[in-house]
Amino acid sequence: MQIVAPAGSFSALRAAVVAGADAVYLGMPNFGARAKAENFTEETLRAAVEYAHMFGTRVFITLNTLIKDGEMRRALDTARFAYDCGADAAIVQDIRFIEKLKRALPDFPLHASTQMGVHNAEGAKILCDLGIRRAVLARETLPCDIRKIKQSGLEIEFFVQGALCVCFSGNCYFSSLASSYSGNRGKCMQLCRKPYTFNGNRGYYLSAKDICLYDRLNYLRELGVDAIKIEGRMRSEEYVAQAVRVYKSSMPAKTALKALKSVYNRGDYCSAYLDENAEFKVIHAKSQSNIGISVGKIDKVSGKKLSVKGFTPHARDGFKVMRDGKELTGAIVQNGEIVSHAACKLGDELRRTFDGALSEKLKAETRRLDVSVNVELRADKQPVVTLCSNGVTVVATGDTAPSAAVTRAITASDVERAFLKTGDYPFSPKIAVSSDDGLFMPVSTLNELRRSAYDKLKNAVLQNYDLHRAVTPYSGLKFNSFNGGGVMLMVESAAQLNADIVSRIDYLALNPRDYRNFDIPDTTVPVLLNLPIVARGDDMEIIKSAVARKQIFGVISNNLYSLGITDKPVLLGTGHNIIGKTDLPHIRSFEADETADDCWTYAFGYAPVMTLCHCPYDKCVGCKGNETLTDENGRVFKYRRYKLSSCYRQLLNCVPHNLLTSARADCKNKFYDCTTLSAREIGDILRGRFYDGEFTRGNINKGLK
Repeated sequence: MQIVAPAGSFSALRAAVVAGADAVYLGMPNFGARAKAENFTEETLRAAVEYAHMFGTRVFITLNTLIKDGEMRRALDTARFAYDCGADAAIVQDIRFIEKLKRALPDFPLHASTQMGVHNAEGAKILCDLGIRRAVLARETLPCDIRKIKQSGLEIEFFVQGALCVCFSGNCYFSSLASSYSGNRGKCMQLCRKPYTFNGNRGYYLSAKDICLYDRLNYLRELGVDAIKIEGRMRSEEYVAQAVRVYKSSMPAKTALKALKSVYNRGDYCSAYLDENAEFKVIHAKSQSNIGISVGKIDKVSGKKLSVKGFTPHARDGFKVMRDGKELTGAIVQNGEIVSHAACKLGDELRRTFDGALSEKLKAETRRLDVSVNVELRADKQPVVTLCSNGVTVVATGDTAPSAAVTRAITASDVERAFLKTGDYPFSPKIAVSSDDGLFMPVSTLNELRRSAYDKLKNAVLQNYDLHRAVTPYSGLKFNSFNGGGVMLMVESAAQLNADIVSRIDYLALNPRDYRNFDIPDTTVPVLLNLPIVARGDDMEIIKSAVARKQIFGVISNNLYSLGITDKPVLLGTGHNIIGKTDLPHIRSFEADETADDCWTYAFGYAPVMTLCHCPYDKCVGCKGNETLTDENGRVFKYRRYKLSSCYRQLLNCVPHNLLTSARADCKNKFYDCTTLSAREIGDILRGRFYDGEFTRGNINKGLK
């Protein structure tokens, strides 16, 4: 399987290539999902691609954010620049951008970002229609679905190491609605790593453990995974180097786990959703960041100085002190002693979060191409240098022939010393010299000959690199479009309706708690079924059966999978996160900063800021599915559980999204998400009564950042 490594900086890219990564993924200052990484400028991108390609390492450019209408031209220009630099593929998310990119650069390979949330065979088929070559699957994908996706013909890339977003891939709006800095535009505020109160306890209840699937590699290969991906464009070059080294190795699992924890360890890892009962093993509520690896219990404390018997720190080591599994304080090394930032006690656990000796070792590693260099110097003839590397052979000829020596003649050692100076060229030369006796050549001429020869070899190696570019057919999104307009109301049951409410709407959307068994209201208006974002394993048959019920007029699609499962009218829902103009019938995303009359406006509702596949408990407790999370400021966020073959949850915003009293209230088509409201509350909203509680207008007037 191909190993795909993160490169948030040039040093991280170099570390990945040196460690032997088959591919790297990286971003430029804009349109990549890690805006806070160092990233690459136009100048450094060209150099990065050249460096990677010298060693046969592929470069995937991240263009995987949502793109505003006014940014589309600049995004296409960025893609074209990456294409011209020789990037091997673009990783994308925005379906509007994909269409434009396929027209502009039809042979540029496209990979579906994990932000597209593809996690089943039905979604994979839609990607094929979009001309996508590879899918980076959602981390929540089940093994049974990976096997089916492989049958679509897509290449499969799967995350095996690094951060696990707690929200289903591509559908987190928490940061955006709280601050207007959108995780879907690379500017996540990491609110999931904050402490919350759940079930009377305070902890990091939205902070997921990191993934580590080293011991599942053979299983993933058997399922059909083509490439394994390491998350971490915000992490250090040491992390990148170590992770690639480990995943390229065949070391025992225990050894690998220790090696990986030495560079970053959040929560002692989980296996994503590959194992049974995985939904109970995702959260690490005691700590939200790197806890490193334990070096032992503190056995001596003198003020803020502390020590562990038998352990000697490196000068650059960094530490955390844990008590009862919770982070107490940090510690550093000063004058050979470990000094904490706060008071510690005997028996507290010391964990090393940065290994100075390992860092020095990893940074000292290099990688060079073996090159055979044959230098031929003949009297009255131009010097000739023949270079061979990895099946590439070039011949370079000097401009000036050697002259007869007046005093000291040039020796083979002189030539060897000159050609051993490789400078920025990543070559490891083995030099052979064939020379007539009594010749002289100035050192400057010899150096120029070397530079010319090495430059010619570098260009030849790069020209020999195969980009594998080919046009993949694009047929676009094909489905029976919903063409209605007016007022649409979404509820979860008939108990929320009365005759007055029905008289005020044009369409009813049903968002049931249990898709296996739900009643369809007997109403005079057409009923659409709101389809869940996630459909894994046995979920799909449940959804297809629900959609097929004759009382269902059409569906609201929230993920690509649902576009190909019915001939009934389809309206794209907020799960597709469309923020700009398109001919596709859709409900504009509630994180968008503009409304329009050619779509439906999310006018009111407690927006689901997250869709969750895990359970907030550590085992099934027979809950009612109405739990809450409370943040540090006392804001309460409701969980809303719904069922397919498994339980899922939405985390609803603490206040409703409300455009009814804004200047945008006169939008043509209004969507009211009243899933959790009573009939009285719904009636008041539809009658235009002012909502007197706290609310948000999302990014309207603030701007989506």
